[in-house]
Amino acid sequence: MDSQASQVPSFFTEDSDQENADEISQMATKRSPRGPGFNVDEDRLLISAWLNTSMDSIQGNDQKLHTFWGKITEYYHQYKSFNSDRSQPMLTQRWGKIQKVVNKFSGCFAAINGRHESGKTEQDKIADAKKMFEAQEKRRFTLDHAWILLRHQPKWIQLMQELDSKKSKQRSKPSITNISSSSTIGTHIVIEEEENTCFPVARPPGKKAEKRKLKETTDQLVEIKKLQQEKKERDEKKLEIMKEKIEVDKEKLRVRKLEAENRKIEAEMRIMSMDTSTMNPEQRAYYSKLQMKILQGDI
Repeated sequence: MDSQASQVPSFFTEDSDQENADEISQMATKRSPRGPGFNVDEDRLLISAWLNTSMDSIQGNDQKLHTFWGKITEYYHQYKSFNSDRSQPMLTQRWGKIQKVVNKFSGCFAAINGRHESGKTEQDKIADAKKMFEAQEKRRFTLDHAWILLRHQPKWIQLMQELDSKKSKQRSKPSITNISSSSTIGTHIVIEEEENTCFPVARPPGKKAEKRKLKETTDQLVEIKKLQQEKKERDEKKLEIMKEKIEVDKEKLRVRKLEAENRKIEAEMRIMSMDTSTMNPEQRAYYSKLQMKILQGDI
């Protein structure tokens, strides 16, 4: 996933009016027909599209909500490597669910991490956070892949800080239907009730910040690919060693069979070369019978 680090554009600009407000309201409340659930690959591409599109510092605050999500949809279908016919409402709704659930799990993880329990590993804390999430939400947390991709993204961190700040300043949010053309320029619209809502952050960063954060993300991807390659090489080495061991075992078995065959031939040769003329009648009859079996191939 090639991602840069930036912010979601504000929904209103100097040209915002009642038409813009109605447009946002329709997108926020519109539900797409229920279809097959999103898989991990679809979620990862959607997150990549959201990060890249929301990090457009040139377009920035001039983007309207429908244009913003139109670009995300365009990015999604441009870079998909699998069959998917997800519409813009479907992608918007899925992102709202990812953001809502991952945000809640992030809060659980932060609470667990804040306990500073000695002897707890990262995996232990994640497991505890999942238990806390399940206890609070009455369901399991199943978006590990999304949390892993988002948790260290500067844009995601700033988004969560923005939401926390808003929650601490006001207990209730104004309904989006009450927003009129007189809304303050740059107002941030937060709609927590709808799962298909994208929460805006302030203004996008400068080009230097973008380049720095892009480099950080690129370095992370390079490190992940490096670890994946090292694991692949270890697995291939293990497979090669197993194949070599199988061949060695086969060779040992072949040698043992050959040695047994040689011992059998030597024994038969000793029996065939025996002089029975000096033996008593019983011995002569016994060895004569053995010699006959050897000649007939019965031994």
